[in-house]
Amino acid sequence: MTAASEERAATDKEMSILLVVTLVSMLLALVMTVIAWRVAREERRRSEARVAALAADIQTAVAASAVGMRAEPRLRAVTPTPISSGDLFAAGPSAASSRSVIVIGVGLFVFATAAALAVVLSSGLRSRTATAPAAPALQNQPTPTTGANPTSSVPLELVALGHQRDGDRLIVRGVIRNPSSGGRTDRLTAVVFLFDRDGGFVTSGRASIEPAVLPPGGESTFLVTVPGAADVGRYRVSFRSDSGIVPHVDRRTRS
Repeated sequence: MTAASEERAATDKEMSILLVVTLVSMLLALVMTVIAWRVAREERRRSEARVAALAADIQTAVAASAVGMRAEPRLRAVTPTPISSGDLFAAGPSAASSRSVIVIGVGLFVFATAAALAVVLSSGLRSRTATAPAAPALQNQPTPTTGANPTSSVPLELVALGHQRDGDRLIVRGVIRNPSSGGRTDRLTAVVFLFDRDGGFVTSGRASIEPAVLPPGGESTFLVTVPGAADVGRYRVSFRSDSGIVPHVDRRTRS
């Protein structure tokens, strides 16, 4: 057997091994993707169940506080709307394990496929360069550059909101959720602005939201107590972090 035949046989053997490795890698990536999808679906169901339970608790607390109290003017919560970063009452975004699992699964699939293709192509190039003459090197070849594409901000979701009176104090509580497509939010604070019946600003109050880190897909409750609210006609909720106002959208279920 000539040297060329031996080299060709070795190359064919190497290509067969690489093909098997590629198929195994793609199968593993496919299995991880299916697992990630199922985990994400279950996480979404658990999240919706938690939100429903928290919203029910808020409505129960509000209804209980109204028993035995004299009739008072009804407060109206102003529906939050998405606004620009310069608006005073903009609301903000919050952070989920389901998104991380999906990213890991998709990343494994992409990495395995790219690695296998790179190895196969490089092996083919080696086999061709062994028999073909080397091409002259290019001089002064420009290096391609790519610009960074910043990730867009995803607003938080207000999924529940309620209030109750305690003497001259107003207690506002609710549930805020960070979408799975959003980014991690640290040290989030809920801010409540109170207005009189003519729309004039009266006062405000704020409270930190726990936990301190809200990951993508996570949700948390907030409770803000504002004193001096006897003559308040309506209120508005906003969210802030160390970097400023965090936008949010109203995702409350209307009955």
